[in-house]
Amino acid sequence: LMKVIVTGAAQGIGRAIALKIAKDYQGAKLLLTDLNQVSLDVVANEVSELGCRAYVKAGDLTDPIFIEGLSAEISNLGGLDAVASNAGIALHSPLLNLSLEMWEKNFALHVRAPWLLAKACHAALKASQGAFIITASVSGTHPTPPGGAYSSSKAAALMLAKQMAVEWGPDGIRVNTVSPGMTLTPMTHSAYTQPGVMAQRESRIPLRRIGQPEDIAKAVAFLMSPEAHYITGADIVVDGGLTQTLMAYNPGWKT
Repeated sequence: LMKVIVTGAAQGIGRAIALKIAKDYQGAKLLLTDLNQVSLDVVANEVSELGCRAYVKAGDLTDPIFIEGLSAEISNLGGLDAVASNAGIALHSPLLNLSLEMWEKNFALHVRAPWLLAKACHAALKASQGAFIITASVSGTHPTPPGGAYSSSKAAALMLAKQMAVEWGPDGIRVNTVSPGMTLTPMTHSAYTQPGVMAQRESRIPLRRIGQPEDIAKAVAFLMSPEAHYITGADIVVDGGLTQTLMAYNPGWKT
């Protein structure tokens, strides 16, 4: 039976990951964590309806003590095959106006939390020859004003995963990242309600649509699966081709 931890599981990409695992692995056991207990319970019920067992643990992943407590929950799962370290925030501010608190929160959640979670899960993942996947972002490789702290922390998360992949490869643990592009989630929904934003953004994406949480979840599920057993230290970009368009919209080209 597949045994998985999903963080940031209450909505958006995290919820989609949990449901994808439940659909792909009959009887799987999932530990779901997020800040919102009520929303977690809803997702847990959805997972249960798919024939899987869900445990929930609400708490703040910027709190190292909470992460330490999660490791004790692994015994409820009876082991651990994979972790989707997905929890994230989108706090945007230009660097000049950025508060120290906002900077620290981005790094605490996007970098420190996956590091501490991976440490806490190391023994169990070594025993199962398992996988650890971090949800990064195309903003980790492409500056995204006004997300100075967000982009910087996602860049650090990308390197953290590569570092872990190299250090823990001999233990049989695979560590990879998935970098979503523009994706419609409850966290990003407000941007798309502005007049014209959806159409303008879709016109810049070669596949001409905004990503859905399920698009990201499929990539995460692949990296957890046996089909990816020789992939580690990689970043799968799931952006509909957006990051390939640097030269595509420059004026002056003749066809």
